[in-house]
Amino acid sequence: MSDSHTTSETEPESDDEYTSLAIEGELPLKAVGIENLKEANPKHMPPHRYIHPWFARRPTPAARLAILGSVMEEGTSADELLSLMQIGPDGLEENISEYVQERKTTEGQRDGTLGEWYGYPRPFTQSPTEDELADLHTSLRETWDGELPTVLDATAGGGVIPFESIRYDLPTIANELNPVPSVILKVMLEYAPEVGSLEDDLYKWRDRIQKKASEELDDLYPTKRDGREVLASACTYHIQCESCAGTVPLMPKWWLHKRSAGEGVAIKPHYENGDVSYECVELTENSNTDFDPSEGTVSRSDVECPHCGVITEYEETRELLKNGEFEYQIYGVKYDDPRGGSGYRAGDDLDQQALKRAEERIESDFELLTFLSEKVEVSSRITDPATYGMEEWRDIFNPRQLVSHYEYCNAFRECAEEIREEYDTREAEAILTILTISASKMIDRNSRMSPWDTGRGYPANMFMSHNYSFRRVFCDNNLVSETMGYEDTSRKVIDCYEELVEMAAGRDAAEVYCGDAADLTSKVGEGSVQAAVVDPPYYDSVMYAQLADGFYVLQKAYLSDVHPEFFTSELTNKSDEAVANTSRFEGLEGEKSKKQLAKEDYEEKMAEIFSELYQTLEPGGVLTIMFTHKETDAWDTLSMSLIEAGFTITATHPITSEMPNRVVMRGSQSADSTILLTGRKPLHEKEDTGGATLWDDVKSETRSEAKKAARELLDSGLSLTKTDTIIAAFGPTLRVFADNYPVVDKKGEEVPPRDALSAARDAVAEVLAERYLDTKGFDDLDGLTRWYVLSWLIYETDTMPYDEARQLGIGVGVNIDDVKRDTKIWGKSSGDVQLKTHSNRVQDIVRVENGEDVSSRKYPVNPTDERFSHGIDAVHSAIHVYETKGPEAAWEWLSDRGLKNDERFRTTVTALLEVLPQEHETAETLRDILSGRTGEYLDIDISNINLNVRGEDDEDNQAALNEFE
Repeated sequence: MSDSHTTSETEPESDDEYTSLAIEGELPLKAVGIENLKEANPKHMPPHRYIHPWFARRPTPAARLAILGSVMEEGTSADELLSLMQIGPDGLEENISEYVQERKTTEGQRDGTLGEWYGYPRPFTQSPTEDELADLHTSLRETWDGELPTVLDATAGGGVIPFESIRYDLPTIANELNPVPSVILKVMLEYAPEVGSLEDDLYKWRDRIQKKASEELDDLYPTKRDGREVLASACTYHIQCESCAGTVPLMPKWWLHKRSAGEGVAIKPHYENGDVSYECVELTENSNTDFDPSEGTVSRSDVECPHCGVITEYEETRELLKNGEFEYQIYGVKYDDPRGGSGYRAGDDLDQQALKRAEERIESDFELLTFLSEKVEVSSRITDPATYGMEEWRDIFNPRQLVSHYEYCNAFRECAEEIREEYDTREAEAILTILTISASKMIDRNSRMSPWDTGRGYPANMFMSHNYSFRRVFCDNNLVSETMGYEDTSRKVIDCYEELVEMAAGRDAAEVYCGDAADLTSKVGEGSVQAAVVDPPYYDSVMYAQLADGFYVLQKAYLSDVHPEFFTSELTNKSDEAVANTSRFEGLEGEKSKKQLAKEDYEEKMAEIFSELYQTLEPGGVLTIMFTHKETDAWDTLSMSLIEAGFTITATHPITSEMPNRVVMRGSQSADSTILLTGRKPLHEKEDTGGATLWDDVKSETRSEAKKAARELLDSGLSLTKTDTIIAAFGPTLRVFADNYPVVDKKGEEVPPRDALSAARDAVAEVLAERYLDTKGFDDLDGLTRWYVLSWLIYETDTMPYDEARQLGIGVGVNIDDVKRDTKIWGKSSGDVQLKTHSNRVQDIVRVENGEDVSSRKYPVNPTDERFSHGIDAVHSAIHVYETKGPEAAWEWLSDRGLKNDERFRTTVTALLEVLPQEHETAETLRDILSGRTGEYLDIDISNINLNVRGEDDEDNQAALNEFE
């Protein structure tokens, strides 16, 4: 089978039907997925990823595929698509996808760069040639009645979709509710193609701003030795011990730069007479010291006084911080070494005096006292800085950071009038906006929320995860310094802008709007758009507006008179934002939970957006949604919004788009693949027949389509996880549901899409079991055991999102909430479901046999029972007996209960061995039992199981396994 995959079901055209599009046919998904992952290298990302922080940007190849697939006619070959996307080496006109896949398969053999190995540069660096554009435009005019199709992105965010649209010289409209990304869109979509290069001018004014600000800040970054310029300071907090009144630093670890295990630069604290001082030490493998930098004063959020040993609990510490009962402390400094490179030293009185001077400057300057004084409005959903006393946005900075940001803003304002006088309005606007982005970007590594990266020995990004996490250790950059401050940040921003200029050269600018996506028709016109390609907010994954406020208040201080339309309110617009934010419904009383209210609010807003898109599209227009979410609630609300807006779902495609296990998304609800979900606006309004379809009639078709899609996906060779295979099958499921909408049960009550998605999840789980489980009789096991095994099979870990685990349980007839208390088969871990092992569930057999009381509530499985309700209980009990009383007792225990010949027990054992990681404790003990360590062998066929031994030196075990096989 080729790498192409489609789940569309388009029919032959008639005069009364719209033209089928490429995205409704087969697409070269594998090759594009490979390019998505190649682009994910942090050192070689597109310039729009570096110009300013923003969230959830999609890869360029995925965006290009969504755009081209949505405007080009079906029948466009994979080679033509890939060539237009700049994928494949020059001269290769056929079998491009196969070439890319072969290069990927052999990538481990390369000894040069990726570009050299693949024979072509990363696609985002290349724009289509003029000849390619001419041919494309000719073809598109034939498809779209003589006109080039207009592409609209109503929720443009970081701008990858509209920017790629203008690179193909298509009429483009971009809208974004939030002013922070709207500023980015102005730069990318208007200034880059329209104003063009500003490199010399930007550096000219950058240098003037730097000179003015540095004159005001030099005394805040002192150094004892000439030439050793402070680059960045590692900061923490000092609190006072309530018991001994000693000074307590809030330090989890003392590393400044940990190069390897036990080696690197650390700060060694010295405690004397209730005070603390610091010493910078270089540790090597041969260092003869009892100092362990990994042992700080903070453990599990509680703080131990280094003087008297008394513990200050987390809640108490938080109250001290909230009430301002602390002192900022610079404990480590990274400096520029005039001999080359950089070095480290401990913080000292000189640094503390500089902090004091900054405090005094704030208290004596009225403008500084009101600078960034907007109130913090951040929900607990993303960690509220106000919990730690940061009630105004100015409070997310220590005094020196606040003064630094203020002086750069002042220097900018002094230069702004000169810039307006020297340039025409559009150029001046562009220069001021780009320079503001430089200043705004500095916050990311220069705030109390910006952590110190001990692995690299310098400041890290504030938004390493999508929240305002409190940092006990944070970085304070010297913005005046050449390598870590304004000069370096602005250089990167200017370089990014110039790259964008080069990429957009000769193209028309896009129309950029900042406003509610549910109010677009009045701006763009009804029926004026041919293709809407959107990457909408992902339900509850990212609270965009709340995260943006820190940038917003600073940009407002710079740009309120440059872009007054963007900065009309004190903070960003949260009421119109389409996210499922439960915190907005805190304290409301009623029958509905805050989660349900948030879900309904998101659904209502998405429905309004899709209805508005429906109005902007011409009849037959296409809507393609890029959706990267795995929670059923998100898909439920998305599908209802689409259906209610009037769209007909015509195709879905899964495409690998994210690096697996990327740090920021671990434990999140985002999948590793993006689903391209396509709908069309009918040529004629649908007639309301008033009828409804019975769910019983739809359910079987839903399951059939889901199974068919899953098998096609598994056979396609796409790099999808088992979880993403389930998500990818949602598309055909939703199409079936939408075609039969409204759907009702036997009582006449409306059935929501989530019921169809649950049926699809169950059906795909069956396919995955068929494909990956060779254990015979698995379907005959009890529901709880099947749920446990399937969870390990699909997620390949003991932890999974609660909603997915619950839906999987429904599929096998188990309500995981109902069984949690009685079985202890799972517990909660940070809101997720964590599967439990025998050690968490089985009573101590020795204590039970001795007549001691053992909590059956805490340990519900009694190993002395003769019969077990669930196969997993019997297996967990057997493992417990083996580990507690030894092999012979375990064999006797199995014999007494007839388990060695019990089909259900043997099936559970083999199924577990198929799905558990080989190093898992349960798998290790089961291998011991099967290898004959009990003295005899269980009568189990394990020819389909890879039984690797536990230890490299366990030759006897290996021999026994070989004999048994």
